[in-house]
Amino acid sequence: MNKFLIIFLIAVFFLRHVIILKANDDTYINTSNIIYDEKNNIVELAENSKINFNDTNILVDRGIIDYNNDSIEIFGNFYLYQEFNILSGKNLIGNTKLSNFTTSEVSYIYNNDLKIDSDRAVRSDEIVTFYNNFLTPCELDGYFNCPTWSLRIDKTIYNIDKDKFDHFDSFLQIADYKVFYLPYFSHYGSKAPRQKGFLTPSIEFNIGGDAGIITPYYYPLRDETEILFKPKFILDNNINYFDKYTLNTNINHKGPGGDILIDIYNEKINVDSKNYTSVRVNSKQILNKQNILSYEALITNSVSTTRSINENPNTFEDIFIRLDSYDIFDDSDYLRSELSTVEALDNTNSGLIPLAPSIRYSSQKLLMDDLTFTNDLKILNLKRNESSIGKPSNIFSLKTNNSLKSNSRNKNTVFYNKINLINNLGSYEYQHKPSLNDDVIESNILLSSDVFFNVNKNIVPRVKLIQNLNILSDNIINEDSKSITFNYHNQYADNRIYGSDLEDNSSRVVYGMESKIDIYQKNIFFNINQSYDFNKNNNYAKKINQTSNFSDLALEAKTNLNNIFFKIDSRLSNRELEKKEMNYFFGYSNLFDLKLNYNETDAKAFESLSTDTQFLGASIEKRLNENVMLSVSSDLDLKNDYSPLSQTIKLSLFDECSKLDISYKDQRFNDNYNTKPSETINISLSMDYLGFFGYEQKSNVFFEKTGEFNYGN
Repeated sequence: MNKFLIIFLIAVFFLRHVIILKANDDTYINTSNIIYDEKNNIVELAENSKINFNDTNILVDRGIIDYNNDSIEIFGNFYLYQEFNILSGKNLIGNTKLSNFTTSEVSYIYNNDLKIDSDRAVRSDEIVTFYNNFLTPCELDGYFNCPTWSLRIDKTIYNIDKDKFDHFDSFLQIADYKVFYLPYFSHYGSKAPRQKGFLTPSIEFNIGGDAGIITPYYYPLRDETEILFKPKFILDNNINYFDKYTLNTNINHKGPGGDILIDIYNEKINVDSKNYTSVRVNSKQILNKQNILSYEALITNSVSTTRSINENPNTFEDIFIRLDSYDIFDDSDYLRSELSTVEALDNTNSGLIPLAPSIRYSSQKLLMDDLTFTNDLKILNLKRNESSIGKPSNIFSLKTNNSLKSNSRNKNTVFYNKINLINNLGSYEYQHKPSLNDDVIESNILLSSDVFFNVNKNIVPRVKLIQNLNILSDNIINEDSKSITFNYHNQYADNRIYGSDLEDNSSRVVYGMESKIDIYQKNIFFNINQSYDFNKNNNYAKKINQTSNFSDLALEAKTNLNNIFFKIDSRLSNRELEKKEMNYFFGYSNLFDLKLNYNETDAKAFESLSTDTQFLGASIEKRLNENVMLSVSSDLDLKNDYSPLSQTIKLSLFDECSKLDISYKDQRFNDNYNTKPSETINISLSMDYLGFFGYEQKSNVFFEKTGEFNYGN
């Protein structure tokens, strides 16, 4: 409603200036007659006068402008359109500045979308009052042969300076049926800054349990700081909303130097339980062009809701601070300083709680066009409250990696060569048994040469020779990573073991082929490789259950065929070619959208795996018609009676102005862990421009761009 008024004010303002002959060459007037009474300073416009000013077009029936009495009056209809904005009305009376006026039978279409009708509008200075309004962004002859939803409003007061709308006695209509009454509500236009208010809520029904309603509330503290509250109230038979509830609070600060995010989660599980709280802080700050500070912190006393067996709170804090510094000694080096600590706020597992400050320094020098010298140094001091076998109370380690890299080309052959000198020094102290204290050192030289034979554009054989020369070897304790994998790309890595505490102590040759096959103008990418370890009793071979010098075969392939995408990543045994690991991804997008992700791992694939695993993730989405979308997704453990199982079914009903989502989620576990089976139905309704009954504060209600039009001044 404010939009029609603002455009109308501009239109009449343009009209006034055209008539008193102050128009420029961009103004065009087409009328059968203009009468100017010079003595009384009155201008009369004939019927069907047309005015064009830039991209604004105006059509009026008849009008009189009386400058001596500071009045303007338009008789009958007026019509205005500007790009996708259309405005019409009848019988306007006001002053020449249009700071005060009345008009009737107003109809406005904004951006070919939002439709506003009002019986009468009155402006007094910076306040505009609309009477008996109709508002909707929906099609007037929509799915129900009427707007899907609309608002019938008795009176609206619009404050131009604040860009604020106050609505009194409003009815929400669904398909022309009044379903909800609001005695008062308000919202802001796009000129106003961010405003506090409710966002779109949702309702959850736990089958066999209580229902809950989630009512997000947005509150801006300053231009750069905002808070989002997401309380979930449990609606039980006792109607006591404070017996069981959750409250998630997000505080977001965006400053010129970086962002700070604070996430606070409060939960009360049942009537007799205490409140559990988790506080998480994330931040990244650019101190200057050479230094970036990042930090994370988590403090909690919550009972785990993951698949763990702790029934009592495990209270702890987890703090991580990192400073990245660039160009310390020259323009190609880098320094990372870190401090991480996990500390129990009680005495639970205190021997596993470390404090770990570390410093890492890296530098790189381009000695020649094809020769690079890289240095990497890392110092770590890890401290625990207690010690046990294999877990010292104090670890000091110094790791260095100096490498020289070169690349060259000889006709169709490309060479990537590297020499690495790797040193790992450590000092271990045991609080409970000093006799276990130890100083260790490990030193290796790693030589590698990676060769690509570009036979033709479709087939590229590849060979990589990796020579590991162990100078010193000792009992290094692995505190870095216990992850392990076997795939095509990891086969070509200098160190196939993640982390830096454990070295891949095997010399080997890796050979394979990378190819692109064209079939009916479609590309199939196919890669395969295998490694030969000169020493089959190496530490990596043990972790992947490799008993011979020849490794298993790593294979990957992918292709796009019209609307189908297929990818495979597999591991086959080196003798029988039996599958040990299989990863399939299948995607289809045309009549419907389908995604299938299948993973199968044999128990013999890894030393740490005790049983076979099979997992299937599937999702399908289908648009049934122009207004209905159905989607189903499921995660299945195929080896354990389909447990754990997670399945979601979602039905979306929508049109050009609203959306109703109804989703069902089923989670089941057949074990003794802390996670409980659950079935949940969630319902969420949103409406364009107004969000939930007009409480959406972030939407641009009447303006597409701030400042696009004059606000009546």
